[in-house]
Amino acid sequence: MKEAVLERPKDKVWTYEDYLNGRIPAEVSEIVKGKEVRKMPASFIHGFLEGKIYTLLLNLPKNKYFAAVGEVALLLSRSPLTLRGADVVVISKNRLKGIPKGAIEVPPDLIVEIVSPSDSLPYTIEKMEDYRRWGVKRQVWVFPEDGKVVVIDGEGVKVFGENEKVELLEGVKFKLKDLLKEVEDEGKRGQ
Repeated sequence: MKEAVLERPKDKVWTYEDYLNGRIPAEVSEIVKGKEVRKMPASFIHGFLEGKIYTLLLNLPKNKYFAAVGEVALLLSRSPLTLRGADVVVISKNRLKGIPKGAIEVPPDLIVEIVSPSDSLPYTIEKMEDYRRWGVKRQVWVFPEDGKVVVIDGEGVKVFGENEKVELLEGVKFKLKDLLKEVEDEGKRGQ
């Protein structure tokens, strides 16, 4: 017996009600202004870097912040629906009363994004701008292929090289070169 496949028009506009009622298909990665965005799944290195950064963030005061990792759902707008997925999110417990069951509806204190080679420049810039307009206090964008880290905060935009220390939040810092070396070392151990 053939499985029924639901066809949807390419110009389908998703709504907040669709989100609440679970009508958005799993293959949809993000929704921007009601339109679906599909992305390739992240590489192993991408996930490894997410994990390493999350581990560093465990040094933040536990009574002060919630931290989450792995395409954390962020509800930037209900109408038009804009639902983004972030790699790593840190938010003050004063601003988020408990851990939500669904998407976070309050701009985080920190978002970290690992940029994959498949992420286009227009997509990346639009996401940076969406976060800025929404009120994210600090964005850290890691470009492993280019050996660069871009930080966006209230002071503006700063680009760091792989040998420079980058502050995530409250004195928790990393060097991209060190994280990439850990990836390389783990790869050698696995051979």
